[in-house]
Amino acid sequence: MKGASERIEQQLAMVRMLQASGLSTYCREVTSGCGPTMIVEGREVINCISNSYMGFSVHPKVIEAARAALSEYGMGIGGSPLACGTTRLHNRLAEVLAAHYGKEDALVFASGYKALAGTIQGLLSGKGDMALLDSLAHRSIIDGCALARCKMRSFKHNDANDLAILVDSTKGCEGHRMVIVDSVYSMDGDVAPLPRMVEICRPAGVTIMIDEAHAMGILGKNGRGLMEHFDLPGGADVVAGTFSKFAGAVGGFCAADRDVIEYLRYFSSPYVFSAALPPATTAAVLASFELLHSEPQWLERLWENVRYMLAELKKLGFDTGTSCTPCIPIFVRDTEKVLRLCRALLDRGLYCSPVIHPGVPLKQERIRMGLMASHTREHLDRALEILQKTGKEFDLIP
Repeated sequence: MKGASERIEQQLAMVRMLQASGLSTYCREVTSGCGPTMIVEGREVINCISNSYMGFSVHPKVIEAARAALSEYGMGIGGSPLACGTTRLHNRLAEVLAAHYGKEDALVFASGYKALAGTIQGLLSGKGDMALLDSLAHRSIIDGCALARCKMRSFKHNDANDLAILVDSTKGCEGHRMVIVDSVYSMDGDVAPLPRMVEICRPAGVTIMIDEAHAMGILGKNGRGLMEHFDLPGGADVVAGTFSKFAGAVGGFCAADRDVIEYLRYFSSPYVFSAALPPATTAAVLASFELLHSEPQWLERLWENVRYMLAELKKLGFDTGTSCTPCIPIFVRDTEKVLRLCRALLDRGLYCSPVIHPGVPLKQERIRMGLMASHTREHLDRALEILQKTGKEFDLIP
């Protein structure tokens, strides 16, 4: 273990230095639910750090659904989905997911990470198979490719012309090719160019897979994600994602043609060799879908908040890059400064996430904010007030 120990010590040295500096805002103890405000280290702060975009994790109907399932089934179901881990709730959620995306069937995974990694491992494990990835693809996608042991090639972020060159240059691939992208990129808040991807991939026989983590329940008039956003039903062949964003829960899914799902059910290792999603969580996700469809005001409020916050941040002079979604970066481009800034914001009552290297390239360091449908205008105005005062002190804005 000597080599491994040396590597661990090198990595931990950076962590310990950050902790000793007093600047770290990582792993703060939270003693409340994930609402528009949270109790962090004993103080109430405005929550702009979570991905619970709709605020459903603390909605009374969601809590009641989870409570009822907990009473009926207990804490866990005691096995993998192939054993005793499939309940009527899991089957119902699969039906809802398939209908949500206009697919024939769906599979429910124990986490979003497993859903992405397990889908890729199952579909790209053949001889000569190749993944064509956006350069900013999520880590679960990269790890899924490693698990599949497939070939990997990447194209410039959201650059359809570079994708076209890559598709053309790999046409001699002896296996199956699949383009895999995030629908919404969590670090930048921008959206994948699905229409151009379809134009490029369909004639070449290349499968399209999208990660709907930050798009499900968020993008599109009815929250049906990237395909609805671009009015391209069937634009993606395979759809995967997580319940940790719009539903504020945990778990993941894959939706696709029936034969694809049936294959993954028996040959996706992360699905087969993991305990099933707890019934209480499954019921909570189902309740979140019911809210999404029966109470459209939540989605409307979310986008009102996004438009307002982006406009006001730009008026103040902050650099929010190409974001057009509830994932809003504020570029700082300096590691120490972004850490000191986030610490100052937290001390003043605004909880945001610092994003530093290696999460992003050097000189691309930023704050990442996540907006919620349950944020009131008062919450947003107070957040803007704190950002303006602190941003001036750190020479980010005039």
